Amino acid sequence: MNTFPNPIAAPIKLTCVALSGSADPLQLEQGAERLRALGHEVIVPVAAKSEWRYFAGDDEARLNALNVALESDANVMLFARGGYGLSRILHRIDWQRVAASGKVFCGYSDVAAFSLAALAKANYVTYAAPLLVDIAPNDPAVAEFVTNEFFDVLTNPAHAYPECESDIDHGTHIVEGTLWGTNLAMVSHLVGTPFMPQINDGILVIEDIAESPYRVERMLWQLKHAGILDQQRAIILGQFVQCEPSPTLRYPYAMSEVTETLREMVSCPVLTGFPFGHVAKKTTLPMGGRAVVKLDGMHYRLRLMA
Repeated sequence: MNTFPNPIAAPIKLTCVALSGSADPLQLEQGAERLRALGHEVIVPVAAKSEWRYFAGDDEARLNALNVALESDANVMLFARGGYGLSRILHRIDWQRVAASGKVFCGYSDVAAFSLAALAKANYVTYAAPLLVDIAPNDPAVAEFVTNEFFDVLTNPAHAYPECESDIDHGTHIVEGTLWGTNLAMVSHLVGTPFMPQINDGILVIEDIAESPYRVERMLWQLKHAGILDQQRAIILGQFVQCEPSPTLRYPYAMSEVTETLREMVSCPVLTGFPFGHVAKKTTLPMGGRAVVKLDGMHYRLRLMA
């Protein structure tokens, strides 16, 4: 049984944690101000605005920032941004201390490495969720969707996601399993490491950005050859942004063909059109939580299980 963070109730006290790439301080403050306007307390430490090479501080500084956050009285740890950086420090994080903190960790993209490692090393549930730089989209309707989904998932263990439409008819049935995954590059990157959770009943949600379709398929084949795809009860494809075929290739391999190949690899449903990924309009997902997918023709709905 996976361990969930401590229950939370509004108003929430959040602190920003930056363990990957450096973030634009203005974007961090815009996200913080939106959350404050909703009645929540938000702290953006100086360390979250740091820069060293590509990163939000060197490895030692970022590890120290995490340890400081673990000792704070904030109950939600909201990652600043993704990019790259967590791979450099996964082996130096005290995962039992992370779990013992009882705090809610939220982020996606490179932060998926943190979520997968927390699940693998401590059976601890974290959340694939908007980063602080994503929390204030320009479109008011999108901003409302993002924050409503974020807070409802964090506080409602039986959250029902919006109904989605897939690209093919999967018939009518129900799939139950463990929700996990998110950024495909991070999932495939951790195969064969101690930071890869062993999920035997998975509802695998994946997304990515700026990968050629053939590279997306290659990562899927890595998961297939490692035996991971065969353990899934459903695979949900989020948004694959800027994943168009390169004009320099002799054949314009497309994501639709990748999806077709994936369906040939597995016997479980492969669903498309889920609102998660490197897009403004994204929901929030507990990584390691129990969930059920109700399929009805081309439509499906994901719901958390209390």
